[in-house]
Amino acid sequence: MATEDSTDTITLEAVFAAAWRMRWMVIGCLVLATGLAATAAFIMTPKYRADVVMIPVKADDTRSALSSVVGQLGGLASLAGVALGGGGNKDEYIAYLRSHDFTARFIEDEKLLPVLFYRKWDAKNGRWNVENPEDVPTIADGVELFDKGIRSVQEDRRTGLVTMSILWRDRELAARWANLMVERVNRDLRARAIAESEASIEYLNSEVAKTGVVELRQSLYRLVENQVKTIMFAKVRSQYAFKVIDPAYVPDADKYVRPKRLAMILIGALAGLVGGLVLVALRLRLKKPGR
Repeated sequence: MATEDSTDTITLEAVFAAAWRMRWMVIGCLVLATGLAATAAFIMTPKYRADVVMIPVKADDTRSALSSVVGQLGGLASLAGVALGGGGNKDEYIAYLRSHDFTARFIEDEKLLPVLFYRKWDAKNGRWNVENPEDVPTIADGVELFDKGIRSVQEDRRTGLVTMSILWRDRELAARWANLMVERVNRDLRARAIAESEASIEYLNSEVAKTGVVELRQSLYRLVENQVKTIMFAKVRSQYAFKVIDPAYVPDADKYVRPKRLAMILIGALAGLVGGLVLVALRLRLKKPGR
């Protein structure tokens, strides 16, 4: 059997034998790495996740009943902004929730830049603690942070449920932002639907005044009636785009999702053990004859 000094190859058996002889060095590496990992795990600021579970609301069924009228009128309904037919607008709703414009307005209206970039904010003096004015965070920076590390939106294709999660260091703010963002999406899309329907009614009424064909006037009146129903429907439904199934709640103080402290400590211990064995192997290598 090859020994430590008779060959250039260092066997695993030789490493383990040497590790036992130099066990205090291995234990030292293990303790040091574990301690560093544990310190980092407990120094890191915990982050909490608040989830809102919701389902996109389907389009008003009264619209699909008039789809045949749209076919008869050709491009007129499209010019009026009348979009009828089956199916909901869930893709549009989810895209709006994720959109840059919506997120930017949310950050601006809630004055979140000092909160998001708290390390650069001097709360005592109410100003940014940066030397270079170009380092002052912008709304675009806030949107990027929201997209990459704070907000996530997941859709379950099987059930149709949509879950929006907010990950933040303040558990109360995480729950508040999650619920408020859904509330604002519903409010914005409801207002947009009302505005679009009002514009459609104005256009359709102008077309009614231009035509003397009775059948066409009747069809236009039916489209106007549909837009009136859309406005009424939007005004009485607060949850216009998303119906909340389970609102976000404030997580318990010990229910943080990051850092994974136990995992960090175990990884640190493993790294210390591996590092100790590597040092043992290096010492064996250096002790070989001719080196």
